[in-house]
Amino acid sequence: MSAITDYASLQTAVSSWLHRTDLTPFIADFIALAEAKMSSDIVARPMDVRSNLPTIAGNAYVNLPLDMLEMRRLILRSDPVTVLRYASPDQLSADHAGAATGTPVAFSVIGQQLQLAPVPDAAYQLELTYQQRIPALSTINTTNWLLAAFPNAYLYAALCAAQPFIMNDARIPTFEKLYLQSVDAINSIDWYSGSTMQVRAK
Repeated sequence: MSAITDYASLQTAVSSWLHRTDLTPFIADFIALAEAKMSSDIVARPMDVRSNLPTIAGNAYVNLPLDMLEMRRLILRSDPVTVLRYASPDQLSADHAGAATGTPVAFSVIGQQLQLAPVPDAAYQLELTYQQRIPALSTINTTNWLLAAFPNAYLYAALCAAQPFIMNDARIPTFEKLYLQSVDAINSIDWYSGSTMQVRAK
């Protein structure tokens, strides 16, 4: 088998391991399902990214990145830098019941948006550090950090996704074991014993 170095070679490898020539139209689906599974199972430092989020004066809400899994930290890029405090939606409303605007000091998460309090009185720059979903492979985005470092995880996860489709339930435990071993290896390298903030987008 040739080395797995990009999206095309991964598709070739999945087809080869399945020993089927009629599944080409579905292999992209198997890989997409694999990415969804790995995003839930893997916790590694390359998944942590930073994003600048501008606020709008008079608007309490800021859209979160669509690829966010879990928030690590939210800061206000002021002088000095301010780490914003998380509060539940109810607590945020109770603590900032007045209509006054000002420099944000706290936030909550409502769906795919941040709610800031007080409501910003000017345009501010927030910096969000968060855990990102595995970047999806495609004919345009042909590789990512996970495929480059751990192609075995991609292969086994895609093979796990394929087995129910081809009604080969007997092979599920085999590929699931190989997949879990690869995930354990990844997580053991960059294991987080805990984080100061764990807020998942809904």
